[in-house]
Formats: sequence, structure tokens, C-alpha cells
Amino acid sequence: MTCNCGRCAMKISMRGLSSLALAVAISGGWATAGWAQQAAGEGGEGARASTDEIIVTAQGREQRLQDVPVAVSVVSGETLAEQGIRSLQDVSQRLGNVKITQGTQVNSINIRGVGSGENPGFEQAVATFSDGVYRSRSRASVAALFDIERLEVLKGPQGTFFGANASAGALSITTRKPDGTFDWNASGLYATDGEYSFEAGVSVPLGETLSGRIAGRASGTNGWVELANGGDAPHDDSLQGRVSLRWEPSANWRTDFRFDIAQSRTDDNAAFQLLNCPPPPGFPMSAVCGQILAANDKTFGSELDFVSEGVPSFQDFDFHEAALTNSLDTGAGTVRSITAYNWMKVDSELSLVPAFYPTAVGGNVGFPISQNERYRFFSQELRYESETGGTFEYLFGGYYQHARLQFGGLSNFYFLPFGAVIENALAVDFPNITPSTPLASGYTSTQSEDTFSAFAAVTIRPTDNLRINLGARYSRVSKDGTRDLTAGTSLNGDPASYVPFDNGTAFSGTIGAPITGSVAFCAIIGCALGDFPVSEITDDAFMPSVSLQYDVSPDAMVYAKYSRGFKAGGFSANSAADVFGPETVDAYEAGIKGSLAGNVVTYSLAAFRMDYQGLQETVFDSNAAASVSNVAEARSQGVELGLGLRASDWLRLNADVAYLDSVYRNYPNAECTKLEIANTPRGQTCVQDLSGSPRSYAPEWSGAVGAELMLPVSSDLDFTANPVVAFSSSYFMTATGDPLLQQEGYAKIDLRLGLSSHEGGWELALIGRNLTDKATASYRLGVPGADGSVLAMLERGRSVALQFSIRK
Repeated sequence: MTCNCGRCAMKISMRGLSSLALAVAISGGWATAGWAQQAAGEGGEGARASTDEIIVTAQGREQRLQDVPVAVSVVSGETLAEQGIRSLQDVSQRLGNVKITQGTQVNSINIRGVGSGENPGFEQAVATFSDGVYRSRSRASVAALFDIERLEVLKGPQGTFFGANASAGALSITTRKPDGTFDWNASGLYATDGEYSFEAGVSVPLGETLSGRIAGRASGTNGWVELANGGDAPHDDSLQGRVSLRWEPSANWRTDFRFDIAQSRTDDNAAFQLLNCPPPPGFPMSAVCGQILAANDKTFGSELDFVSEGVPSFQDFDFHEAALTNSLDTGAGTVRSITAYNWMKVDSELSLVPAFYPTAVGGNVGFPISQNERYRFFSQELRYESETGGTFEYLFGGYYQHARLQFGGLSNFYFLPFGAVIENALAVDFPNITPSTPLASGYTSTQSEDTFSAFAAVTIRPTDNLRINLGARYSRVSKDGTRDLTAGTSLNGDPASYVPFDNGTAFSGTIGAPITGSVAFCAIIGCALGDFPVSEITDDAFMPSVSLQYDVSPDAMVYAKYSRGFKAGGFSANSAADVFGPETVDAYEAGIKGSLAGNVVTYSLAAFRMDYQGLQETVFDSNAAASVSNVAEARSQGVELGLGLRASDWLRLNADVAYLDSVYRNYPNAECTKLEIANTPRGQTCVQDLSGSPRSYAPEWSGAVGAELMLPVSSDLDFTANPVVAFSSSYFMTATGDPLLQQEGYAKIDLRLGLSSHEGGWELALIGRNLTDKATASYRLGVPGADGSVLAMLERGRSVALQFSIRK
């Protein structure tokens, strides 16, 4: 391949090594030369230190990626935009040992087989940060990948530099900033499944010391799941916008301000597919499944097929965030202040019985649930960072945050005649409750949180090749919580029609004692009335870290690291009045990363072990009532290997393979499988010992392999082809080891074809996703009242998109 002025080679590196794969040698923390340059961007915080270097902030300050003894994956915003990737869930498809999925109450983020379960009361064990601002709510991931400079995925506990709730890892997002020059970009995409995205941004100088940027995106989809009653799902329309300002009044002072706003309106967001009705052998036929079969002219097998019965659902998401960062260069170091405010609300409705049938109380929706979440957050961080490059480097600082969460919901138990179920089970006669009474439970909870942290880190260089890194953070987290749960009646699942029972009235039955309607209801459903047993909790922890790293050559570095992570306890936000304790982890990691033959070959290898105590876990009973507990012990260990090969100036290959062994070490009182529950005699409690069993979202093997082919078509045009195969072995989706709630192993094939101007000003691309139309689910749960039947949330099927982008 010939080049007129070296532009060809530069463009290959700027496009990145298989930008489709996104996971070029990422597992061990090393990005290959081509991708590193693209991830670094052009100036600003991500500026290239040299032709083959990328700058990251994985340790709280700007460093070369090769100098960081952390398993960190890096991908640029430019790469994400080129690939049409706009969600963290899509990113995780190409990262070994990373699973990000959508659930009914939270979006689950798991790294190395560890994350937080489905409970809105949890902070995520994988913490998310945008420009250093913490985003504790998992639903905020909807607004994550918009007009960004880069995304860093850090694996393992990150307590020293990212705080108390990064016990499994952290996602660090750097947004795009104005830099005093004029530039603009725009792109449009439309796909065969109705996905669309129109995005534009412009940066302008507003004076000698002030510059600004404004960016916006309109995006959505018509859906990839066929609804049995016509149409497709999910149907989403989203808007995002950001205003950013940078003020540099002098050479040593810089102020960055940004304001983000996002809105999403999604209909049929929970278009579940019903599986196993009738249930598999060993399960008795349930009344719920029998009624579904009677009302529908078909059976529901065990294979995913992108078809849903279309029970109505929706989710409305609104998000605002403001962040102010001030930096003062004192000559010997930098004082940095980050102030932030975040506000978010989510309203949603869905049914956990994912098929229509005439219910016992009227209507045809068996288990409609409405939920609302309100959250606001303020934080302030102040830190001092010494200059880098000397024998002794250090940073220290303090952090404060205040957050308030309000969560509520209404669960309507229409799928069985619970009035009769309660009276028969308890031998109680309620004059005002009949088999056709539409019973429901209303729930509200409020939590407030105050966190204080102090942190410090030191790097000592006894020799030019050896670095000793010491770090620690002390955090104190105080929470107040209150809740209320009542039972009553409602019509058509409408929250406005909910009427709680008059619990001042007691009805007596043959049990020989008065009992109220709410008490009787919760005795059968498995809920808890009233407030939490305690209203205040405080947890604190000291989180040290130490690592040694040695440059065995200018192109290779070995490291070994110990770190301790911590996640505070809290209050459950569901039907149980659970107060759970903190979780802690001791993590060990050793690795090597480097390159050979002038970056012709790049490699990374990391081995790790993480031992958890008090791991926070959520379990569900047969009626989908949830409870939270702390698992005594769990262990996650494995090996991550990344390889990159620059085979020629026009061909690059890469592979990212991760092996994982993530198990419970001591969990004797776990929830049973659905089969065990179905065959447990009435009145007895079923538990199983999961000690030694795999954790959820922990496939044994995962990763991606890919390539980039680039050829000049003419003196003015270039052609690129980026194939990638992302794969995963099977994994469980709940903390039960239940084969019914398991995703089988899979491989998905993507292909991107691009035609661009030689100077990179415009590009026309054809983007194919999941070309073999492999059906997988991001979430599975047992259908309430129908042991053996399962609901599944389908991931995206085959799509082909046309995208045009232009920039200056």
C-alpha cells in the first residue's frame, strides 16, 4: 500500500485497532498503538504524550496508560460514534468479564462476576463517574455515552481513587470539552429495526479566555421484538443536550462548567417473552399458566424467538446534572475542586406476568406494577496533586456528598384470586374480601445519605525502573431510612385508585385471634408492613492499596497489586423491610503489559483474585417478593489476556479473552431453584446451599476477536472493514444457580464497512449488528404464581444501519 505523505499510516492509527471490537488487549490494561491514539483524542485531557501513548485518569491524575498498574479498558468517544454505539450495554458486549444489562428495577453492571443485585436501595458495586462526578443510580447509565472524549472501564476495587462504592470496579467517563478553537461535528444514523440517531456539536471561542461547546442528540428505536398484537418493541424517543464552558483567565487557572439534560420516553420497554408454559417436566401445572394457555391459541416453549405478547409497559426517564471543576496550578502541583449537583426521576409500569388472560379480578393483565424513583445529589471534592515525573509524587484530598432517594410503587396481585388464597391458607373470613377483590400493595421509602472521605496516594521511584504506589481512603457513610407498606385494593393497576385497608378493623377467623387485612395479605405474599427495624445506620472503612511496578524494558512493565474495597450497607427498597450490612473485598492482581517489535505486537496478561465478605445479594420468592441479605463469602478469580497484531499497514488483528471463576464460598441459606420451590410442601421454607456454586452474570469465558482492514480506493477515498465476533459461555441471571434462569453460551457477529474521505472529513458507513440474529436475553425471572414459567427480556437482534458523519 502506498501513501503520498504518511497520511495512510496515521489514519490507520487514528481509526484504532479494530474499533469495532472495542476491546483491543483491554483486559490487562494495555491498549495497542492504533487504538491508543484514537482513544487519546486530539488535545485536551486525552492528548497524546507520543505517537503510541494514551493518557488516562485511572489513578486520579493524568498518566500514560502503560504506567498505570490497573486493569483498565479505554475506548474513545470518536470510536463509539463511528460504530454507532450509544449504550453501555452495547459496549459490554465487546469487553471480557464485563456484563451490563437492563432489569425491571435497575440496570445491572457486573465486572469480573461481581455487581449489585436488583434492588433500588443498592448503590452499584461498579461505580460510574462523569468528569469525576459520581452517578450512583444505575438508571443514569441511559445518559452515559453522549459527546464523550473517552470511556475508561476499571476492573477490580477502586476505593482509593474512586470512593466507597467502587468495590467491583468503576466506569470513568470524560466528556468532550471546548479548547479555544472552532470545530464542529454532525452525524445521522438509521437502521433496519427503526433505530435512529441525529447528533451535532460545535465548539467556539467566545473570547480570549473563554470558549464554549454545545451538543445535542435525538435518538430512539422502533424496536426489535415483535408484539403478538401488532407492532414492534421497545419504542423509544430520547433527547440529550449539553452546554460546556471553559475559562482560562491565566496560564495557571482553568474552570470547566457543564450542564447536562436528558430525557427518554420508552413504550413497551419491558416487552418480555414468556417461556415454558406449560412448564417443564417435574413442575405441576400452575393455575396462572393454565389460564394463559386457555386464553391464547398457542403454547410457549423454551426458545427465544423475538416475540412478545405485548403486555403494556413504559419507562419515562429525566436527568439533569451540573458540574463545576476549578484547577489552579501552583507550580509545585495543582489544586483541584469538583462541585456537582444531580437530579433524576424515573417513572415506569410493567407486568411480571407477560401474557394476557382473563384474571380472577377482571381485566387481562395479571401483575401490573408501577414504580417511581426520585433522586438528587450534591457532592464536593477538593484535592491537591503534586507534579509528576519526580522521585516522589503524591496527592491527597477530601470528599463530601449528600444524596436523597425516594422510591415508591404499587404492585397489583391480579394473577390469582388472592382473596380466596388468603382465606383458605389462614382459615380467616374477611367479609369485605372476596375471590374477585383486586388486591394490591403500596410501597414508599425515603433514604438520605451523607458521605465523608479523606484520601491520599504516594508514588516512590527508588530507581528509574521501579515504582512503589501506596494509597488509602477512609470513608464514613451515614444513612437514614424510612418506609411504609400497606395492602389494599386497586382498579386496573391504576395508582390513583389504590385504597389501603382500614387496619384499625380486625376480622377474626378460626385461627382464634384477630387479624387485619394487611397482615393476612403479607403473610401470604411475603411482604413486611411498617417501617424499617432501625432508622439510622453508619458504616466506615479504611481502604488501603499498594502496588509495585517494574519496567523490565522500555516496552514492557510488570506489576503486582493489593487493594481493599468497601460498599456501605443500606435500606432495601422493596417489599421486605431489610436493612443490610456493608460488603468488603480484598483484591490481588498481577500482570504484564507491553509491546514487541516497535508495537507490531501488543500484549497484556493479568491474573486476579477478589475475596468478598458480606456481599450484598437480592433474592426473589415465587411471587417475585424480594429480600436482601449479605452473603458471608464469595470469590472471583481469573485470567485476562489481550493480544494485538499489526500484520501490515492495511491489516490489524486483535483478541481479548477472559477466563473467570466467580463463586459463592459460603452461602448456606440461598434461595431455592424454581423446581425446588414448586416441590416444597406447603408451609415449609425452602433454602439451598450455594457454597461453591457460580455467581450470576459470571460466564466462565468471554471476550471478542476482531480485525481492521483499510485500503485506499483512490487518492481521495479510503475503504475500511471491521469484523468482530463477541462471545460468552453460559451464565446464571439470578443468585439461585437455577438452570431455568440461565443464558446459554453464544457468539455474535458484527461487521462495519466504511467509505471516507482521505483527509477524514466525512464518512459513510454500513454497520451490521448481530448478523446471525442470535437471540439472547439480558434478564430472566420466574413468572409469579407460575413455577417453571419464565419471563425474558430480549436483547437486540439483527440490524443493519446506514450512518453518515462529517466533522471539521
